[in-house]
Amino acid sequence: MTTDKQEKVGKDVGDYQRVPSAEKTPLSEGNFDKMEAEKVPVKDTHMNNEMVGTSKVESRGSWGSQVDFLLACIGYAVGLGNIWRFPYLCYRNGGGAFLIPYFLMMVIVGMPLFFMELAFGQYAREGPITIWKAAPLFKGIGYAMVCISGIVTVYYNLVLAWALFYFFKSFTKDLPWKGCENIWNTDACGYANGTNGINSDNETVLISNVSTIPAEEYWKNEVLQVSPGIDDMGSMRWQLAACLFLAWVIVYCCIFKGVKSSGKVVYFTATFPYVVLTILLIRGLTLEGAWDGIYFYLKPNWETLKDAKVWNDAATQIFYSLGPAWGGILTFASFNKFHHNCYRDALVVPLINCFTSFYAGFVVFSTLGFMSYKTGIPIQNVSTTGPDLVFITYPEAIAQMPVAPLWAFLFFFMLFLVGLDTQFGMSETFICGIVDEFPKYLRPHKSLFSLAVCVMCFLLGLPLCMEGGIYVFELINWYCCWLSLMLVGMFECLVIGWIYGADRLLSNTREMIGFMPSIWALYKASWCVLTPAVIFCIAVFSMTQYSPVTYGSYEYPGWAECIGWILTFSSLVPIPVMMVYQYFCYGEGDTPLEKISSLLKPTSDWEKGDGIEVSDDDYVMKSVNSNGLPDPAPV
Repeated sequence: MTTDKQEKVGKDVGDYQRVPSAEKTPLSEGNFDKMEAEKVPVKDTHMNNEMVGTSKVESRGSWGSQVDFLLACIGYAVGLGNIWRFPYLCYRNGGGAFLIPYFLMMVIVGMPLFFMELAFGQYAREGPITIWKAAPLFKGIGYAMVCISGIVTVYYNLVLAWALFYFFKSFTKDLPWKGCENIWNTDACGYANGTNGINSDNETVLISNVSTIPAEEYWKNEVLQVSPGIDDMGSMRWQLAACLFLAWVIVYCCIFKGVKSSGKVVYFTATFPYVVLTILLIRGLTLEGAWDGIYFYLKPNWETLKDAKVWNDAATQIFYSLGPAWGGILTFASFNKFHHNCYRDALVVPLINCFTSFYAGFVVFSTLGFMSYKTGIPIQNVSTTGPDLVFITYPEAIAQMPVAPLWAFLFFFMLFLVGLDTQFGMSETFICGIVDEFPKYLRPHKSLFSLAVCVMCFLLGLPLCMEGGIYVFELINWYCCWLSLMLVGMFECLVIGWIYGADRLLSNTREMIGFMPSIWALYKASWCVLTPAVIFCIAVFSMTQYSPVTYGSYEYPGWAECIGWILTFSSLVPIPVMMVYQYFCYGEGDTPLEKISSLLKPTSDWEKGDGIEVSDDDYVMKSVNSNGLPDPAPV
């Protein structure tokens, strides 16, 4: 069928239309370069007028422009881990030497996996669940992605609530976490080396025999009001609950119209953090001790390259940072125009993501160098990772700067925006996955369903705002996706590379963008062998290095650890369950082998011959290689 735009384009350029992929034949290396352009006339531009203008792209919505999509992907990939995890990993794993395994893993694992999901999602134009009509037996992979994103969505927004709390507390003459004269401070408040403490009157004093810096006491005793353990949840911290509510209101305002609304928000949320990072870097470089911090950050230790843990950390950081296997990339790509150049985006986004991580390290360590200079604490003792970096160490450093409230305001505003892009990406993944699975009932009411999801997630997040909530947060953060996400990513690679077929996906890609990527051989090798092997090695290494969850010096009881493991495998359960369900409900054939075989092939509506939205600026040609496979190329 054709749309109004297709008819207009057909008249302008001599009646050409997109030709759907034929049944894919295995491709040899020589076939990709032996193609000729052939114009294909439209056979019938007036068929089924009732369906004109009702394509799947239009019913699901699509990005307003290519820039919308690119910024959304950048915002989704560049998250809190780029700021609070990579700099710490870099210094811990050999400084500048760590960049070698990091960028190598980006090429071997990150870029191929990112491109695979972009191409797969764009070709299918389906959510993370329904996209598995490409191989129905493995539909459970989509449910696993949605489960993981849904779980993380609940607790990830608490980080945004913390950022909002600090953001509002920055509107003051003196930052509340500065000094040891507040009601939440203890006798242990100060600096462990016994020198250069700062009291509430901004005076340098000598403090000895102390071990807790002021920002840490503010974080634990005032913001969280931490209870003794997970078995004592204490009372609700209503200030945090209010911030969590506000965070969800903002998230809903970003996603209530799907990509139509979030595609506009990212113009600010994905770009302004770079402005703030640059401002903070310039300020950091002017502080005393800043260059000592940067030297500590980049000083290469080549001996670390012999350590397998360094390579594991590099691969893990790439895997978690770019966001494959979460379902977000598939979801975003599904809203693209069919002939969007996803190959270009698959190169640009990973490079920007890695640059951001590296750039943020200068911001962090220039400030930590200053903090070390002011307090006399060695840099290796002030450098840390995770929430402790952004809610204890960095605020402590900011508190000692001139005009500290301004820098605190900018930092926590930037932190909120960085997390916001990732948050509404995961939220959209969960919502889109469910809506596409039940389009008849939910798609006409997607805004209302989005509201219901946000309200549900807010209610589920309320226990995290209690005095014992930090223990629940760490438990979920420790177990929910460290193993399950890697296994889902490995299964995804194996199914697309071997069951659906790497050759088929490459042919789909050529059909969409009009040419074969010059490094297609690397992509094919990565999808089929390299990437699954690396992910498997990461999973095995992580299991061998496993240690039970802790929060500081607190050790969780056995029952809490059991809950953590249940959380780990709960996301994987849908994979075997859906296999059984698909086999008994949709398997075709008389024998078990025939039924399984039928579920390894794409469904009848997989090939996208109808409903393709064509822009006024291009038309499609058909290129044919020696196998007779179509290959459209934009003019």
